[in-house]
Amino acid sequence: MMPSDRSVESSDASVRRLNWGCGDHVAPGWINSDVKQGAEVDLVADIKAGLPLVSDGLDYAVSVHALPELPYPELVPALRELHRVLKPGGVLRLVLPDLDRAIDAYRRGEKGYFKVDPHEVHSLGGRFIVQMLWYGYSRSLFTQDFAEELLEKGGFEQISRCRCRQTASGFSEIVELDNREDESLYIEARKPSARISRVLPYNRAPMSGELEILDIAQTPSERVRGKFRVHRSEDQKLEIIGWVLGQESPVTEVVVDSGSGVAGRTSVALDRPDVAEKFPDRPEASTAGFKLSLEAQGKGESRLDVWALLKDETREPIGRITVKSARRRFLGGLRRG
Repeated sequence: MMPSDRSVESSDASVRRLNWGCGDHVAPGWINSDVKQGAEVDLVADIKAGLPLVSDGLDYAVSVHALPELPYPELVPALRELHRVLKPGGVLRLVLPDLDRAIDAYRRGEKGYFKVDPHEVHSLGGRFIVQMLWYGYSRSLFTQDFAEELLEKGGFEQISRCRCRQTASGFSEIVELDNREDESLYIEARKPSARISRVLPYNRAPMSGELEILDIAQTPSERVRGKFRVHRSEDQKLEIIGWVLGQESPVTEVVVDSGSGVAGRTSVALDRPDVAEKFPDRPEASTAGFKLSLEAQGKGESRLDVWALLKDETREPIGRITVKSARRRFLGGLRRG
């Protein structure tokens, strides 16, 4: 779903900003995104499958009490996805329930600190627990140092704690969504201005026959045309090479989804003279090529869905790959070539 005109207007029309996990708290001038549909939600998407937004496209993003709804294994992948959609130098601002403040209130015996209905939960310990888990909606708890650790693992730098309605980011309007001041911690982090190559966990010992390609299905939707081939490299990486064209909107990226999150993505920008010859009326056909190289961890069978991300910020299927590996989870060790 495309952001509405309402969502992209702001006091500075050149600034693009994301309100991720907005729920019912939508705001004008923001791309309001949530996993659930709503009357004014601009972008309905599950971050585990990747946000249908181009890489390096947003000036800043804010999330208010949404990250706690993810279990621990999904926290860093979600932060990496928010990292991806930010411009180099872009800022992420998180508003999170502050576990330390809640513990202090509990130890002081301050029942009034907790927002749980006293007629429903009377005991102090019960009110503390129900509030921190928020009736089962929250699956992760946060302290300042834990949030900092997660942001570092997500690729962010210049991590700093802020006060409500205060920012060190240089974007004065980034604080517009701040609320729940009495129970929250506020933290900002910046995407590095220059791309930094990060080494992902990988066992370099050679293991013959480690990766097996079980099935390849080419299933492009009516909105895209394309083909790809898959092979196993000598160093046990899965390489996906192909081309893709959008029928109504240009394709900007190819995204691979492992079912538990985005396994990898790359731009559609490689020279393909064969595609240009086949589609002479399409100027973008000459650079419709892509190449991804993925690594894996753990044992088991994986299904990888290959998607085309279009310029209009929709996502269309290209195909599906089934592999069996000694490494269970595919990681985004991507490269262009």
